[in-house]
Amino acid sequence: MLTAVIPSTNRAGVLHETVISLARQTRRPDEILISVVDAERDVLEATRELPGVRVVTGPKGSTHQRNTAIDHLHPACTLVSFLDDDVELHREYLGHCYEFMSKHSEIAGMSGRAVADGTLIGEVTREKAIRLLADVEAAATTYQPCYAMEGFDMTVRREIADRVRFDERLSLYALYEDFDFSVRAKRYGQLVMVDGCLLVHLRTGSSRMSAVRLGYAQLVNPVYLWWKGSQALYPSLRICARSLSGNVLGCLVARRGITRSERRQRLWGNALGLRDLMVSGPQPESIRRIG
Repeated sequence: MLTAVIPSTNRAGVLHETVISLARQTRRPDEILISVVDAERDVLEATRELPGVRVVTGPKGSTHQRNTAIDHLHPACTLVSFLDDDVELHREYLGHCYEFMSKHSEIAGMSGRAVADGTLIGEVTREKAIRLLADVEAAATTYQPCYAMEGFDMTVRREIADRVRFDERLSLYALYEDFDFSVRAKRYGQLVMVDGCLLVHLRTGSSRMSAVRLGYAQLVNPVYLWWKGSQALYPSLRICARSLSGNVLGCLVARRGITRSERRQRLWGNALGLRDLMVSGPQPESIRRIG
């Protein structure tokens, strides 16, 4: 049994289109488990009425919401696909995913291949995503090892989801939660990217966390991952330096579809994060008091 888990908050329209993408799959998920804070606000009635959809509620934040979903998995579930609420899947995605994981018992988890990722190129519209996926073949079943799975698209075996869980100290804007989860998941097997599992990550901007909180997480979360042993010191510092320099440059020239105003807010979040690191060390849950 394959369950698709989607955490979402205050993005009911975007979520509905992603659930429709799942409904178009040649191999549909056996259950779509939507984890939200407020069921009435976060999920359209039309979404709740779709076959196989179940809604669970819990604390806000993707790590909390994903763990809430794990707590409510059907006893017969064997595979869990964690998806963001703003992805568009090739119609063969879950079919290839299920077939691959069934044939390769040594694999702990997998991600698909993103034809486009709005995180890197700026927001992608749903219409464009559908066109992009219509133009590519998804028959290949080749795969390659990866160091970490992509947070918007992770499929793991049920027993690994139960054992590993998501670190709820990475609160609200749970930046790098996917990396931390991956590092702990691969104690139980290999992580791979499957070429034939195609998707687009839209990176829809509506109702996302504040840019100040994102800036805060850009510095505090990598240092926290080093502190807890999920990542070495040098890569953590490199991530921090890249975020800082990118925000400084972005204040001067808009880059990757991010406005200069948003870059300034991120930079302010960087400053708040640096202050807290110097005063109290890496405490990522402190993001809750940042506006």
